[in-house]
Amino acid sequence: MLFDKREIAIEIRFAENPGSVKAYADLTLTFSDGQLQLIGFAIIEHPGKDLYVAFPQNRGRNRYFPVVAAKGDLHEEIVNEVMRAYKHARERK
Repeated sequence: MLFDKREIAIEIRFAENPGSVKAYADLTLTFSDGQLQLIGFAIIEHPGKDLYVAFPQNRGRNRYFPVVAAKGDLHEEIVNEVMRAYKHARERK
């Protein structure tokens, strides 16, 4: 597999006026031959619902359009790492 060996670094940016969006996360995936930055994940919590991670998206006229998507184990790994980084950053805040 091309991406066997990778590292994930995550930067958490807390929302200035938190409503449903609590923070944003930027990921850097480091591979043996370079890096890939994914910017603009949102950590969201609606009243009475669980916290979740939304992948970056652009607003269209009538809906949002995904900028980046992941499936399978990679999707789960990204969501878990973002949540872990967010909880760690919140504890240090």
